Amino acid sequence: MKDKLEQIYQKITDTIKQGGQPVFAVFDFDNTCIVNDIGDAVLAFTARDNLFKDKTLLNGEFENYSKAVFENYHKLYDGGQIKEAYEFMAKTLSGFSVDEIKSLVDEAIKFEGEEINTAELFGRKINKGIKPRKEIVELVGFLKNNKVEVWIVSASSEILVRQAMEHFNIKANLISVRNVVVDGKITNELEKPLSIYEGKVDCIKKFISQDKKPLLGVGDSMNDLPMLEYCEIKVVVDRQNELAKKAKQNNWFLI
Repeated sequence: MKDKLEQIYQKITDTIKQGGQPVFAVFDFDNTCIVNDIGDAVLAFTARDNLFKDKTLLNGEFENYSKAVFENYHKLYDGGQIKEAYEFMAKTLSGFSVDEIKSLVDEAIKFEGEEINTAELFGRKINKGIKPRKEIVELVGFLKNNKVEVWIVSASSEILVRQAMEHFNIKANLISVRNVVVDGKITNELEKPLSIYEGKVDCIKKFISQDKKPLLGVGDSMNDLPMLEYCEIKVVVDRQNELAKKAKQNNWFLI
């Protein structure tokens, strides 16, 4: 791993010298900056303890509403409806105050622990454990030391990611899916553009630079593909999935 990082560092250094202008880098968050997914962890924690406040997330009546919400998200995600799944997850925060969600994130992270394993909830096998990914933390540090502005561009809810970043002391700018907040309460209305799939590029253009492309992009799944293709240097966290296969085919950095 050390050799791979050194190769990336050299490529970054060479590219900066050639450009001679301020540059920025973009990172996915879940399964990239951290091992596992903060959205999944909070959703599971909320469903397990039956904490959802918005009872209108699904149509119809359910014997176990929390189980139905949990299963609906996974049904969307497993069915390839990635954008719809992330939008639905953000909407499950509806009804909470900002402070309540911050506390919920901390409680979920504490419950998860840092030992990476699996668990079962409502008959479904899920990931257990959450922690920073060491090599990515090191890469972020290298970029900052070379005056590269670091941005996290995530498809998860902003309030979840920001609190997780604070918990794990990951310091970067953040673009993520944002719920509209009214009178201190989170609503199920989402601000556009949404930083999901191709929307990540739209957000980079809107919030970072209209014309400059990122020096480097780091991601772990096909949800990050449009963002990575928009970057000069492409780095993929190897989770042995479709994006990892594409990285190998295109000779991108794989860590």
